[in-house]
Amino acid sequence: MIMSCVEDELGVLTPQQRDAARATGPVAVLAGAGTGKTKTLVAGVVDRIVRRGMHPQRILAVTFTNKAAGEMRSRISAALGLERTPYWIGTFHGHGRRMLRRDPDIAGLREGFDVCDAEDSARIVRRLLQRATDAGVIDAEDGDTFRRRVKSVANRIAMLKDELILPDQAMGAAEGLIASRALSHPDDLMALRMAAALYPAYQAALREANMADFGDLLLWPTVTMRRDEAYRREWASRFDAVLTDEFQDVNRMQFLWLRALCQDHGELFAVGDDAQSIYGWRGANVGIIRNFLGDFPDGRMIALEQNFRSTGHILAAANAVISYEQGRLPKTLFTAAGDGARIELVDFRDSVEEARGIAGEIGRRALEGVPYDDMAVLYRYNFMSRLIEEEMLRSRIPYELVNDTAFWQRAAVKDALALLRLASCPDEAQSDEAFRRVVNLPARGIGAKRLAALELLAETEAISLFRAAELFVRNASGKAAEKLSAFLALIRREADAADTPIGERIHTLICDTGYADMHRAAGEDGRSALENLSELVALAGEFTVLEDLFDHAALGSAVASDGPTGRIKLMTIHGAKGLEFDHCFLVAWEKGLFPSTSNADPDEERRLAYVALTRARRRAVISWCGFRNGRSSAPSPFIDDLPEAAVHRGWLRRTSRRPAGVDL
Repeated sequence: MIMSCVEDELGVLTPQQRDAARATGPVAVLAGAGTGKTKTLVAGVVDRIVRRGMHPQRILAVTFTNKAAGEMRSRISAALGLERTPYWIGTFHGHGRRMLRRDPDIAGLREGFDVCDAEDSARIVRRLLQRATDAGVIDAEDGDTFRRRVKSVANRIAMLKDELILPDQAMGAAEGLIASRALSHPDDLMALRMAAALYPAYQAALREANMADFGDLLLWPTVTMRRDEAYRREWASRFDAVLTDEFQDVNRMQFLWLRALCQDHGELFAVGDDAQSIYGWRGANVGIIRNFLGDFPDGRMIALEQNFRSTGHILAAANAVISYEQGRLPKTLFTAAGDGARIELVDFRDSVEEARGIAGEIGRRALEGVPYDDMAVLYRYNFMSRLIEEEMLRSRIPYELVNDTAFWQRAAVKDALALLRLASCPDEAQSDEAFRRVVNLPARGIGAKRLAALELLAETEAISLFRAAELFVRNASGKAAEKLSAFLALIRREADAADTPIGERIHTLICDTGYADMHRAAGEDGRSALENLSELVALAGEFTVLEDLFDHAALGSAVASDGPTGRIKLMTIHGAKGLEFDHCFLVAWEKGLFPSTSNADPDEERRLAYVALTRARRRAVISWCGFRNGRSSAPSPFIDDLPEAAVHRGWLRRTSRRPAGVDL
């Protein structure tokens, strides 16, 4: 019965997928787009547990998003049952968080530390930059410039951590990065040097508040494993096999973390596709997968080339575009599904005509029976959606604009969690960020000047901001002091109600502080926030431990929710990675826009074109226009790479209409 599980799981695989799933030692599975990489990875886990006899809890599987980890877990569970599903299935950050929770001292933290997200990190950077400005160390700037500087410095600090650079190494390492990456733009140089200078103070602020940012979750376990062999062996000895998804997207720190955990037994199963490495701007290093056999000389590389998603003409175009990239690993996608429809190449006079043409064609296909949610419009940059949105509205075509705002990143949700954090430990400095976020929501007369006074009092007395506020209101009078006093009393009361269910605590906090009323008073504009708050209260009811809720929120995927059905999706090509649609409209393939002149890596732009084409299952449209934003434009050079046999210039029209519901 047990062996039949693995045979069932392996029986649905191609010979190449089966070979990969049963491989031993270091193996890189070069899984082309649509070749069943997740199926192969799941089969690899099942094979190790059932045929090779590994204990499920001695298998570590890692990917990049909670959604992908959840899918992996559910598919393994479906094959083997919950009791034989590995516990260590999760994201890089999630696994790092587990390690740091066990040994917080390696990062200079205490038990019960908070995990802060990008917004919290930016808030700390903002304070440090403001202090430097007030002290005359850096020049004062206008609000917009200052906000951009905060974001750029925060991103550079995260980059330094991804490069495994510690605070005391930052100044020297920054100059090395400038030289090795040939950075020359003044803004890049300033941001990196400023980040290196602020990094030690930033890290000290995190430690003082007993907080870890995302980079810390993997940085300190990796650094410690490299420095302390006993610590590395302790963790590595827990696992008999390490499996990782999306290997083409790992950065240096993630790779070193993986290698440290598998170097004793050599069981690393890495699935990825160098042709789909499109995140170099956030640290992904395509050279890691390409140098796999150099790092693991006794390893194997197995290519999966049979595509189960797209038609022949689409794959011919994708193969042709990627074939011009130097240094790529050899792989040619093929399908048994036939050639299908040729790719439509459509040119327009200008971007307005392009938007109208795309909307008109979407409308026609919908009338012919193609569901809206089987169609997507993909573009290189977010700003390109505006005209298409307008035409969708004008044509009454339902659409969903897919962006990067996840539930846990919405302002109302973060405000409510800040209230809960503040009520959970008001007397500790790790609640200070939460205090700053919500003390004036709704307005209680606590502006920047009053907050600065509370900051000074807290620093002088070595107490939390909440405690400083309590001391302040004892001798203060006036309307603002009364409002603040009532807020503090409410938080103090809720701090003493730790046994109350978490959902009830959040509901009480948002209602009794006036936060929910603030959104109700906003009418239609506040409705979305209230809906998010109701969702949060319901979700919080699933948690019994506060730390679990806070960790879940901090590590929540940034991928947008699936949204309503029956809507065409509008998104960037980056946002479409991992998705597929029957009909894809690839707009604005123009010289200067795509490939983008702002990307210093032209090969990554070519890989992005490959990703765009392979999102389409049945039909793909590529469009461009002669004028955009008042300037003349020319077709993308990628279009010249497409084989003539795979393309059709203009719209394809059928001689007769098919009944609704028939696949096109």
